[in-house]
Amino acid sequence: MGEEQFVRWQRYTTEQLTFALNLFLGLSVGSLAFGIALLREDTFLLAGYFKVTFAISLVALAASVVIGCAAVVSRLLDFRYTARKVRADEKGGSENESGVYQYRSKALGRLTWRLFWFELFTFSVGVVGLFIALYSRYGHKLW
Repeated sequence: MGEEQFVRWQRYTTEQLTFALNLFLGLSVGSLAFGIALLREDTFLLAGYFKVTFAISLVALAASVVIGCAAVVSRLLDFRYTARKVRADEKGGSENESGVYQYRSKALGRLTWRLFWFELFTFSVGVVGLFIALYSRYGHKLW
């Protein structure tokens, strides 16, 4: 019973990580597109600190998109090596071959999680910077 619960919760974790990666990648792309659209407006003018904040937010959002794409590729390679490990085990291949696939899969799994957290961090920096820039420009209309 305990093994079944572990496998079930491991599957849930895998599904949620995949969903979260895709969610933040989509939000990063949308936020970056919004920021670029603002840049194209002639009426959107920022000065001093707010201009730098806006530039940093666009760089952070662009980095978030790149990191998100890298995380998705890392995730796909992780699945690929996991499938190869399972196939090598089923075919009765050498332990060395299975061990190589297992090592690569674990390394890619760790890389995926690190990229996820870095994507989340850069997305957060980008959104906060974008909000600060927008508030500096249009905040007077709220009150």
